[in-house]
Amino acid sequence: MSSEIAIKVENLSKCYQIYQQPRDRLKQFVLPRLQGIAGLPPKQYYREFWALKDVSFDVKKGESVGIVGRNGSGKSTLLEIITGTLAPTSGSTTTNGRIAALLELGSGFNPEFSGLENVYLNGALLGLTTAQIDAKFDAIAAFADIGDHLNQPVKTYSSGMYVRLAFAVQACLEPDILIVDEALAVGDEKFQRKCFDYIERLRSNGCSILLVTHATATVEKFCQRAMLLHHGKLHGFSAAKEIVDQYHALLYSDEKAYLRYLNQQTESRKPEQPLGVTPASDSALESHTVQRPSDDSAGLKVVITEWDTLDASGESVEVFRAGETARIRFLAEVIQPIKEIQAGILLRTVEGVAVFGTSSLYHGKNYSHPEAPSRLQFEFSIALDLCPGSYFVTLAIAEAITANDMNYLDRKTDVIVLKVNQPRILSTGIAALNSSVEITPV
Repeated sequence: MSSEIAIKVENLSKCYQIYQQPRDRLKQFVLPRLQGIAGLPPKQYYREFWALKDVSFDVKKGESVGIVGRNGSGKSTLLEIITGTLAPTSGSTTTNGRIAALLELGSGFNPEFSGLENVYLNGALLGLTTAQIDAKFDAIAAFADIGDHLNQPVKTYSSGMYVRLAFAVQACLEPDILIVDEALAVGDEKFQRKCFDYIERLRSNGCSILLVTHATATVEKFCQRAMLLHHGKLHGFSAAKEIVDQYHALLYSDEKAYLRYLNQQTESRKPEQPLGVTPASDSALESHTVQRPSDDSAGLKVVITEWDTLDASGESVEVFRAGETARIRFLAEVIQPIKEIQAGILLRTVEGVAVFGTSSLYHGKNYSHPEAPSRLQFEFSIALDLCPGSYFVTLAIAEAITANDMNYLDRKTDVIVLKVNQPRILSTGIAALNSSVEITPV
């Protein structure tokens, strides 16, 4: 394996034997042998369930990779095989360096032991000596930040305290590979921000990150690449935002519609071009045109097809001065009848920080009962009171269910880039707030 590769997975498969009744397990253990002795063909008393099937990929050193997929798609099984807690049916995994894994809340903790005792227990399981754990203990305690609870039995901990201590132990060991499976979802926002900052520091120091999460915004922000698992098979492994778009297409349509979407995306792109990237052309609007869905796209209700950015005079531009108005326009194909459509946009920085978001709901402009098939144009006007920099725009369409609930139908992530300039730099940060200063001798 190349020294630049941290994780290499080749043709990995995992099959489970599913027995309909407990006695079938005993039959499978005894009867096929007797049938073989009697010269009869052995009978199988179970059905096969392939949690993973022929999965192959590489993760480079210092790379963050997100893993997305519906429940039961094989994500946790993949991580357990990589960490060595589960044996594959076929195929192989190779890792280069020390692995720290947070696969299950409180895994490896003895509920009767105190948090302090579990720190030393987990450290020993990970191959550290008592002296090495002593040297890292203060950093672990500070990161977990659970105070006097560190001396209490972990069976008295809340789920948030569990994950604080578990992550602190694993991360502070300075691993070469860090694997996290949804564990951070139970932490509060402040702790999650702390964890992600620490993950970024680990990655900048050459640590490889494998992150399983249903929070696609987290994948887009912290991962360079992502993979989509579906029914145990690898459906995509590419740039994070492309895989997130593909994942949304899977989530918000039925199985047949998703497969048709996948075929359409594959047919519409040029050879050598990654899935989800639209070929460029001279026209600003045409360069952001997605192939129109076919008439048999059952399950897909509304699809965003074209987008563009205009200045106040209606010219197609992407560079603005701070304070100017940008008109973000996009078209959507209504394929099936829908009760009420809600459209929204989100601006983010290059680092993924949300700057501003709004929707037609907030403006009382949701569109009711559009004809199908038909096309709708949405346009948002925004005063760009922003500091100089590049900002990415995400477009979304949803079906409004109630005043507080909606069902996403389509989303185009970071498809528009707005560049904001100032003739003379007057501020730094994100928001260009109105400000003044006065100096008075005292």
